[in-house]
Amino acid sequence: MKNIKYYAYPSTVKEALAVLLNKKYKAMALAGGTLVAKTLPDTVETYLDLKNLPIKDIKLQAGNLVIGSGATFDEIDRSKLCRSWAGGVIAAAAAKCSSQLIRNMATIGGNIARPHSFNIFPVVLLGLDARVRLQTKKGAKLIDFQDLYTSGLGLRPGLDSLIMEIIIPAKTRKWKCEFIKLAKTDSSWESYITLFFSAEKKGKSVTQARVSVGALSPRPFRAPETERAMLAGDEAPAAAAVFAAELEAAKAGEYRSSAASSLFKRFLNSI
Repeated sequence: MKNIKYYAYPSTVKEALAVLLNKKYKAMALAGGTLVAKTLPDTVETYLDLKNLPIKDIKLQAGNLVIGSGATFDEIDRSKLCRSWAGGVIAAAAAKCSSQLIRNMATIGGNIARPHSFNIFPVVLLGLDARVRLQTKKGAKLIDFQDLYTSGLGLRPGLDSLIMEIIIPAKTRKWKCEFIKLAKTDSSWESYITLFFSAEKKGKSVTQARVSVGALSPRPFRAPETERAMLAGDEAPAAAAVFAAELEAAKAGEYRSSAASSLFKRFLNSI
C-alpha cells in the first residue's frame, strides 16, 4: 500500500471509468477492498473506490435476476429475490463467505473480478450460466461468465473496465441447486473444495444438469462427464464414480475426490 499516491471516490460510473482509463493515474478499482493488502499490484498508484457508485441493486429484469456488482455478500444473503432463486443457492453461498464483518464489506463484483481459488461466487455463477455486464472504453459489453477469465476477453476488470452487474438467466429460477463449501469452518477463508450442483427432472429423467468445482485452482471448472452421466440416467453410485474420476484427473487428491463424490451422491439421492 506504500505505492498509493491518490485516492479517488467517484459518484458516477462515467467519473470512475475516466480515472481508470487515464494512464497517468495508474488506477485500480476496488469496492469492499477486503483483500486489497494482498492483491494490489505495486504498479498501482491510485485507489479507485467504487463504494459510492449506484451499482448495488438486486432486481428482476426481463425475468432475469440482476445483481449489481456493488452488492455485498450480506445484502445478497438477505435479499428476498436471492433467497427465492434456484432454491436459495445464491444467498446460501453468500452466507458462507468468511466472517460477518467480511460479508458486510465484500462485494460480488470484487469476488469475481480476478480469479482466486477460494472465491465463493465463481463456482456458483459458472453453474447458473450467468452473464456479466462490463463497462469499457467502447461502452457496455455483455459476456458469458465462463469467458470472464479467458485471455481472449482482452479486458482486465478493475484495471481497464468495470463490472457493472451479474445476470442470472430466468431459466434457472426453479432449478434445484446446492452449494457446498468443504472447509474447516464456514468462516474459514480457505476451502478444501467448493461445489455447485443443479438438476431439473421431468418424471424420472434428468433434463438439465450442472456440476461445477472450485477451490482446486483459481478458475472454477465444469465436470462434463459427470453431467453427461446425470443426463443419461446413471444411478447415483455410478454417476458419483464418474465424478470422482474427473476430480482425480484434476488432481484433487484422494480426500477431496472421495468427499466430493459422496456429497454429489447425496445430492442425486435428494432430487
